[in-house]
Amino acid sequence: MLAGLSQPSWSQSSSTDDLVARAGNQMRSAAIYFSEQVARYGSYVWNVSPDLEWRSGEGVTTDTQGWVQPPGTPAVGRAFLAAFHATGERLYLDAAIETAEALRATQLESGGWWARLEFDPASRLSWCYRDNHADRPPCHEMEGNKERNATMLDDNMSQSALAFLMLVDGALEGTHEGVRDAVVYGLRALAQMQHPNGAWPVRSDHRMPDALTTSAWRARMPGDWAREYVEPEGEIYILNDNLQRDVIRLFALAYRLYEEPEYLAAARRGGEFLLRAQLPGAQSGWAQTYNADLEPIWGRKFEPPSIASAETAGAIDALLDLYELTDERRYLEGAQSAAEWLRAVQLPDGDWARFYELGSNAPLYFDADYNLSYSAQGAPDHYNFKGEFDVAHVLERLEDVSRNGTATAKTPEAWGSAWEAEIEDVLAAADRKGRWVEDGKISSATFVENLGLLAQFVAHARGRPIPNQTKLLPLPQTGP
Repeated sequence: MLAGLSQPSWSQSSSTDDLVARAGNQMRSAAIYFSEQVARYGSYVWNVSPDLEWRSGEGVTTDTQGWVQPPGTPAVGRAFLAAFHATGERLYLDAAIETAEALRATQLESGGWWARLEFDPASRLSWCYRDNHADRPPCHEMEGNKERNATMLDDNMSQSALAFLMLVDGALEGTHEGVRDAVVYGLRALAQMQHPNGAWPVRSDHRMPDALTTSAWRARMPGDWAREYVEPEGEIYILNDNLQRDVIRLFALAYRLYEEPEYLAAARRGGEFLLRAQLPGAQSGWAQTYNADLEPIWGRKFEPPSIASAETAGAIDALLDLYELTDERRYLEGAQSAAEWLRAVQLPDGDWARFYELGSNAPLYFDADYNLSYSAQGAPDHYNFKGEFDVAHVLERLEDVSRNGTATAKTPEAWGSAWEAEIEDVLAAADRKGRWVEDGKISSATFVENLGLLAQFVAHARGRPIPNQTKLLPLPQTGP
């Protein structure tokens, strides 16, 4: 798991030494402010007002709540870990451990996490947290909170939390029994949630009966599909927001760290589901939502039966992870056929539509009244119906893996003066308290990106190795 950064090949000048020193000072200031002022019980949300009076994740939060979904609590903790590996300074590791403790305190009996983390003693009694079972009624007797024990796999929630705990466990070399226990418990729970065909549910209490998932169905095109919204019936299979990819990556990371065969087996089963769910013929990508017969169906009212570019790119990424882990060519071949479709449907401006029509490959959008449209004009702005969706990066990775057997990382030497200019911009954007305040708020996303960038710069300048960070969390940009 260690992708060692070599000793710097450039001849460091006094100006570079000064920049490294200033970068280190800013890292400390930013981390101290975030961990001492922005944190609540070691947890974090998405945005905080400069006076610290207002806090929000996907919705407004109280002063005793944190948020899981990236760039929330696990993502901030991962930035602290990167800073620790870059500098060896204990303050960053201590901040990461506090974040790990916050996640331990909010791990559900079902093994994962709900989006919102609660630390108020009275409010915690309505949640089935593992560490408060002695203070509350048994989970099955609790009323008034339908989410009380629901492990969320949507939006990379429980995956990112477990991945962060595994990275902390690695940094501590397994010496923190509580962290190791949370990791083992969570991985076992997620493995038990997996269906026989390799798919995972969007949340632990929304499961398709296993009797419907034992047949080796393969994806097929529906004979016809409704052009107006039809609410899905029963439980369904969901790839939306790259849910399946992120769980596969979680178990692949677990296998690399712990070398337990069952973790590799879970990842491989997830890969089998992706290969089954890949659509046949010339449109060999993936849909966002499937019925029990693996036919594309409606998700929400703005998610039609279609081939989805973002989820197809995510599935390719997961198959490449499995190919690099197992050297089994069927994963690579599945990725290659899907990439051919992605290249064929790229829009003239270089972007991709989110959805493509079954059969025709015509880009699909919606008008302001949520009627299907072939034009992006007037589409609702709450959802990205068109964009980059990281497709170009995934295609580049596929070409690299196809050619070399594994992806090769861009080296810091290639960034040169542009990298130092970006570091200067990051330093200039900080205020006297070490904060980055943008649009009237302190953003965890900005903190994660900027601390990660500074950590990479300092690590490279000092010749320190940084463990290869899992892709389950938002990766800070590490160069122009």
